[in-house]
Amino acid sequence: MTLLAHIGRDIEKRVVTAIVAAGKGQPMLEKFGEAPGVLSISHHHARGAGKTIVKKGQLFFNEMDVLILLVESGYADEIFSAVFREAGIGQPGGGMIFVGPVLRGHPMLPFDGADW
Repeated sequence: MTLLAHIGRDIEKRVVTAIVAAGKGQPMLEKFGEAPGVLSISHHHARGAGKTIVKKGQLFFNEMDVLILLVESGYADEIFSAVFREAGIGQPGGGMIFVGPVLRGHPMLPFDGADW
């Protein structure tokens, strides 16, 4: 057994993934990082090009933040709702959110030299 055995196969988990407006990922990471039921949380920035053409030869690039939360199943609905509200996902351009089952997961732990 490892130090992380408490989140191995013995408890049911869900992964909540939210694609939110650019700049919202870090504040949400700080808000939900210590929330009950959250085993691990991370975020990263994403950019993509859609089919929208601004001018001939130029594509529209959209930037978003992706928030990934590993949560205990019993807290999944509560965390899902809280992230939905906090991110403004129900608003136009607010993003999207989804949840799915996880067989096994472990938290991402900061190393000693991290500045966060």
